[in-house]
This record gives sequence, C-alpha cells and structure tokens, in this order.
Amino acid sequence: MHLILTKPMNQLILHPHHIQADYDQALMIQALEEVGFIAESIDFQGEMHYRPGHEFLELMTFLGCSPVVSLGEPGLTGDDFCHIALLSEQAEPYFLHGKNIKPPRCPHCRQTENDWQSLIQKWTDNKKHPFTCPHCGQQSDITELKWRQSAGFLRSGIAVWGIYEGEAVPAEQLLNILQQQSGCPWKYFYLQS
Repeated sequence: MHLILTKPMNQLILHPHHIQADYDQALMIQALEEVGFIAESIDFQGEMHYRPGHEFLELMTFLGCSPVVSLGEPGLTGDDFCHIALLSEQAEPYFLHGKNIKPPRCPHCRQTENDWQSLIQKWTDNKKHPFTCPHCGQQSDITELKWRQSAGFLRSGIAVWGIYEGEAVPAEQLLNILQQQSGCPWKYFYLQS
C-alpha cells in the first residue's frame, strides 16, 4: 500500500522504528492519558481523535521564536487545529508521505536518490526488494533510506494534527513512553498537503 494524503493538513507522525513492531493500542491510549499527552476523545470526521492533554506542551518541544498551536474546535477553526489520533494498525507496512516529500538519501553514503517513485513501486510490489545505491554500490532495505523527516514506512503510529514541518519535535520523555509501551524506539516525520 502507498498512501498520499490529499486533505489539507499539517501533521507530525510518530511511529515505531521497526515497522513490524506490535503493541496494544488500548494500553498505548491509557499510557498517553496517564501522562497527560492526550485528554478526552472527540469525533473528527467520523473517527475517534483526542484533545491535547494537560502535559501536551511539556511532551512536545516547540521550535523557533513564536510557534503557533491552534487548540481550536472541530467545525469552528478548520481541520488543522491541534488534536491527536492513533493510526489504525495495518496488516502490512505502507509508505506515507505528503507534498513536502524530499528525495531520500542512502543510509551508507548519504547521496540523494532522485528516482524514489520507482523504488517505492518496487517495494510495494515486493517488500523484500533491496535498494542498491547507484553511488556507493551498497545494498540495504528500502525502508532504511533516510527521508529527512518527510516520509516513512509504518503499520501504525500517532498523528499529531496542526503541527507544521519543523515547528515541533517530540520530547525525549514522550519518546521514552512510546518505547516503553511498544518495546522499540520511535521516530517521526512531517506530513503536509
């Protein structure tokens, strides 16, 4: 599966580093509520999302001089207000990106691979298809390419809506909580459409 988001939005996507990681979403929700990352649930476009919790601003590190976080209301402030959704777990990993995608870099020599669309098509057809870097000749899994926080491979994760690219990063405390609940480290990227 290869997803391209078309709804207008800005999101920070958090997901397990290991795309096959498996964790209990109910326990994850409970842990995120307990630490104050999420608060009460809301219906957003027919799906369950969560308002930011009382510790949300402590568990995210906002960058720059004057970041703007819209803590609006559904239907009153548009869809790009800050809220959180758990992405439903899929049986197979998929590739997720928005219009802000950047060509990936080789994990070995860091050279840019501009023909990423054909790589993703090959990966979609055969998840075991390796990437051979045309610059250094090293072989790696396509999921190991460095997308410069503009795309990712995942089966599940957490979407923080209303976060613009480079505006905020998850605090170490939040990443530790996610790792405790899933048993593996987490990483993140930004979606923009």
